[in-house]
Amino acid sequence: MKEHESNVRIGELFAEIHGERIKAEARKTENSGSWTRQRNMPLHDILTCTLAKKGLSTTMEIRQYFQAAGNVERTVSKQDYLKQRQNLNPQVFKTLNRNYLKRFYGGQEPAGWRGYLVLAVDGSRVEIPNSRENREVYGESTNQYGKAVARANFSALYDVYNRFMVDIAIGYYNSSEIEEAKAHIREVKEITGERPVLILFDRNYASLEFIDYLEKAGVKYLIRVQSNAYKAELGQMEGNDEETELAYTKDRMRPLRRSEPERYYELREKKSTVVRILKAVFGNGESGILMTNLREGTADEIKRLYRNRWKIEQKYHTLKNKMKFESVTGKASIYVEQDFWAQTLVFNIVQDLITGAEYRAAKRAKKQRLKYEIRINENIAIGLFKERFIRLIMEEDDQRKDAMFRQLRADMEKHIVPVRRLKSSPRKEKNKNKYKCNQKPSL
Repeated sequence: MKEHESNVRIGELFAEIHGERIKAEARKTENSGSWTRQRNMPLHDILTCTLAKKGLSTTMEIRQYFQAAGNVERTVSKQDYLKQRQNLNPQVFKTLNRNYLKRFYGGQEPAGWRGYLVLAVDGSRVEIPNSRENREVYGESTNQYGKAVARANFSALYDVYNRFMVDIAIGYYNSSEIEEAKAHIREVKEITGERPVLILFDRNYASLEFIDYLEKAGVKYLIRVQSNAYKAELGQMEGNDEETELAYTKDRMRPLRRSEPERYYELREKKSTVVRILKAVFGNGESGILMTNLREGTADEIKRLYRNRWKIEQKYHTLKNKMKFESVTGKASIYVEQDFWAQTLVFNIVQDLITGAEYRAAKRAKKQRLKYEIRINENIAIGLFKERFIRLIMEEDDQRKDAMFRQLRADMEKHIVPVRRLKSSPRKEKNKNKYKCNQKPSL
């Protein structure tokens, strides 16, 4: 892990935010003349304030932004700020995130498994402001009182070894997770280049049509299969790790015939596909079926590899409960996409810094012969970064900025926690303890 390279990446991002080229990306197509006038809060201030969001009221966000920037005399009303945000294309944050990641994946730092970048895909429901516009754009669900409330579907592609959210999508509440996954796969080559990728999926993605799509896209996959799926083929297996032919039967293809007739006739001609199926017992005693097109790796290696899929679930917890991801600025739907993409970019910057700090802390712990492996306290690291983000982005002197980054990493390294690999126990369905009094945010 090269600390200098992460500093360069972040510095180039800051320069991009202050540059002139980003204005074209920030313009919505119908407002080609926006971001040309000099206002009290120009574009780079709008971008920075959005990225620095802490989940406070809009008035307090603006106030704290100017205080941190050292401009206590400047002021902008909430109404003016939100009006300018209406003219901001959410695509600008996606572009900033893509450029940031391309700088990383274009170098020699990315880690993986046997030459593959290991990614995980999953979807999650997210809370959004319960406005009429959001209910129309993203859909709604019914709460315990029978009232319709706005919800959105959030899908992400996460790099489990390098800790980056490579791509995200915010869509309709009942949108297809498989279609979202296809969109992620189309995007990943733009970011990671020609590096081979291996994607981990849970039980919701084990469809024959999707497996064929992955094969055509040249993507290696590892999917957990529901216990009641493909019973005929599983019953014919003599061992626990075999190549098996999955037949495109009429029953299996009937839903596809209704939804995508062209794909149905295409697969009907193909008749079957060959996959590798593994019967595994995980560390908690739970048995499962894994399906893959990997030919390398032993059954134990692939089983251990699949356990990394859980990391995307952990990062959803980070986004929602540590970064206040669902605390959207306003009730208009444009703020949903702006805030989600902005906080995804902040998440990636923080993970980049944590990786560097953790590398240094682990080396020091090894010299001290500590009993347990250590990791950086992610919650504290997020708070430390948010606390200093505005001053970092406003600092113009490169030497002072570099010193500020070193100090930030040093402060992160002070907050370490042990990694205890305790014996796993069977997963149980229980009430989730997610009350706010038990979720202590650092910002």
